[in-house]
Amino acid sequence: MSLLRIRVPASSANLGSGFDTVGLSLTLYNVFDVDELLPSGRYEVEIIGEGSGDLGRSKRNLFLDCYESACREWGFTPPGLRLRCLNVIPLCRGLGSSSSAVVGGVSLANALRDRPLPLDELLTLMVRMEGHPDNVVPSCIGGMVVSCWDGKDLRYVRMPRLPASMVAVVAVPAVEVSTADARRALPEQVSLKDAVYNLSRSALLAASWATGNWKHLPWAMEDRLHQPFRAKLFPGGEEILQEVRNVPGCTGVAISGSGPSVIAFSSHMPEDVARHMCAVFTRNGVRSRFFMLSEDRHGVTVQKNISGAGFYHPLRTGGMHRMVFPAGSRVTSVHNDRGVVKIAVLGVPDVPGVASRLFTELADSGVATDMIVQSVMRGQVNDIAFLVRSKDLSAAIDITRRFAGEIEAQGVTYDTEIAKVTVSGEQFSEGTAIASRMFSVLADKGINIDMIGASSRDVTCVVSSGDADDAVRSLSDFFIGPGEE
Repeated sequence: MSLLRIRVPASSANLGSGFDTVGLSLTLYNVFDVDELLPSGRYEVEIIGEGSGDLGRSKRNLFLDCYESACREWGFTPPGLRLRCLNVIPLCRGLGSSSSAVVGGVSLANALRDRPLPLDELLTLMVRMEGHPDNVVPSCIGGMVVSCWDGKDLRYVRMPRLPASMVAVVAVPAVEVSTADARRALPEQVSLKDAVYNLSRSALLAASWATGNWKHLPWAMEDRLHQPFRAKLFPGGEEILQEVRNVPGCTGVAISGSGPSVIAFSSHMPEDVARHMCAVFTRNGVRSRFFMLSEDRHGVTVQKNISGAGFYHPLRTGGMHRMVFPAGSRVTSVHNDRGVVKIAVLGVPDVPGVASRLFTELADSGVATDMIVQSVMRGQVNDIAFLVRSKDLSAAIDITRRFAGEIEAQGVTYDTEIAKVTVSGEQFSEGTAIASRMFSVLADKGINIDMIGASSRDVTCVVSSGDADDAVRSLSDFFIGPGEE
């Protein structure tokens, strides 16, 4: 049972030309569960998911800092907390992870007031803490928002919603760019020509969004104030902005916030846009994954007295598929398969019937799944990861996005730049030994393993597609002998 649950969406700031002004709330969520109120000054914090290692070691917690500051701003002593942070918004990737902590901390303090304050007063405090409005305002109220902040007063307009067919494709590379570094990369002065360039496009961006005239979006998202400089801070940045805009189905592309994530809009073949974005990062030696997101229209939500049973009432009953790890012996072949995609549904309510419903819907649509892995329950939720064939990606995206929205999961992520590497043999009798040797060989080569699975004849792992050939060579040399595979 959680006394309070604060659910905060991710956000993408700027959208190209709307520097420090425009932001969009997205269907990817961090969740903050307050399990118990403790004596003032006492905090028991568990951080799960994105950034758990670094944030867990840090003495500073932005959520708690903002929570305490808001309580004191309003004249009451902040109670201590037993707090669980379930993070799926990537850190230092331009998706508003720090803003989610600001919005969440202030919202919690407001929920503890005898008389909660109106939204406008909350927003002013949030923006003052964050320093600019482009992330916190949409994260708080939802939607696409145009905001103006002069250091004291805040003005904002929430724009009409995106059409249901429009998808925000966000490619997230495995590199970080801090907001401070992204700020330092910007010039102190710009030319009048560049200022006019951006003013005209930001006005066109707002007008296009307000009227639903999406054909102008590619032009309206162009920028000269920050993107040319920030694109140099991460591998593939300059290429991805130039190339993705020309992919059929792309309706506009920009660096998300300060980067290095890149956001593109598409209402036609968004999976092709996503594949191209991730391929550019791979070509530049960077692993990446992507999200298919919609516009979040709710913003931050606060719920009281949440129990596991209150998460979701399943339409069907059933449990997860179970992975079996039998024994193993002589290796006869090693091969790889690049025709697969990894899908992970994040923050799934841990109640009977949820997994059954997902995999039944996939099977009924003709989408075969492989290597199903469910994480250990963490705060009444877990993650479910599995593989599908590349040809089934479009159908799988439609099903998993709809499923995640219906059960209020925290998000869905996809990885196309992967491969299965399989060691096969005849009736393995020492499966754990084969697997451990396989992992040791790959570790010696610096090859990271994403997923593992086994049967009576195979041990399979998922690696980056760029590592697949090296993995096969190394495993073949070890198990079979040089030149024999």
